[in-house]
Amino acid sequence: MRKLLILIAALLIAGATAQDYVFGIVYDAGGKFDRSFNESTWTGVQRAQQDLQADGYEVEVIEFEGTPDTAAEGQRRIALEGAELLIAPGFLQADAITSVAQEFPRTSFVIIDAVSDGDNVRSVLFKEQEGSFLVGFVAGSLTRTGVVGFVGGMDVPLIRAFDLGYQEGVKAACADCTIISNYVGVTPDAWNDPARAKELASTQNAQNADIIFAAAGASGNGVIDFVNEKQCFVPSGATRATPIDAQLDNIAKPAGYDAKCGGNAKPIFFIGVDSNQNPLGDTDANAATLNFGLTSMLKRVDNAAYDSVMDVVNGEFTGGILNLGLAEGGVDYALDEYNSALIPADLVEKVNSVKQQIIDGEIVVTDYRQQ
Repeated sequence: MRKLLILIAALLIAGATAQDYVFGIVYDAGGKFDRSFNESTWTGVQRAQQDLQADGYEVEVIEFEGTPDTAAEGQRRIALEGAELLIAPGFLQADAITSVAQEFPRTSFVIIDAVSDGDNVRSVLFKEQEGSFLVGFVAGSLTRTGVVGFVGGMDVPLIRAFDLGYQEGVKAACADCTIISNYVGVTPDAWNDPARAKELASTQNAQNADIIFAAAGASGNGVIDFVNEKQCFVPSGATRATPIDAQLDNIAKPAGYDAKCGGNAKPIFFIGVDSNQNPLGDTDANAATLNFGLTSMLKRVDNAAYDSVMDVVNGEFTGGILNLGLAEGGVDYALDEYNSALIPADLVEKVNSVKQQIIDGEIVVTDYRQQ
């Protein structure tokens, strides 16, 4: 069991009135630096901490990194340290939160991706299927093989919701496209097995998948590694003409790409998840050259964490269920300097139109969990 306990104290701004706040995070399987779900939680708390420090407050953040079996221990330890707020990302912590929140009624708790009863518990859910539909629409619009992949982490309804939303988005853009879906495993270890995810990505690519969406926590890093290392492949059979062809003609290639990929080879791409993983597709530290991250499905866990901290500080924290989709700014897709050259302006317009249609209820994306 690994435990991480970090205490961070900010220096007081001269002349300001100090007021202490203690916040805690108990990380889910996959660990703090998963480049995804857990790290996004930390990003939100860190941003809140920095804003509060700028206002002259002294802030202490306590972190616990263990296993699902030790989640209750970590939560209880942080509550005993006097935390005003404890954030627990991950449905595997739901039972622990329910128990510990009853023991510490004066502490505010946030559970992400699960529902836990208690007046002092905020349960934050996301409409992952809506954000996944958008990145699926991008994939279906740009795949040149007509085959795309999905690598999920633990085979649970939550990740099935990502998968189904992605499939519906792909089919909306390309009715005859094929989606290959695989899962890393059926236990919590599936969140932290990048080697297995890399194998699955390789297998999907061997079946002609040229775009692979990973929703697998830290395991997703294996998909990213595969794509960045492979960079290209020669598809078997005919390929489709898509808007990405013209885009690629105008993008410089990273060093070594032409030697590795010349001839009929086509680039391959990953789609990131939760946080903006687009920069992870930059293999030469130059955002202007070909990036292998096509886009990312943003799940704004960072905003949920940030808002929860600020609600506690402002005395506005309430328990209950929040369900955040496109309309609430809870999910989206990523467009930045790393991938804007890959996605033509007219496709951006189409995706934004689809996004508005989902918000307006004109397109209803199936939630696997509600079937």
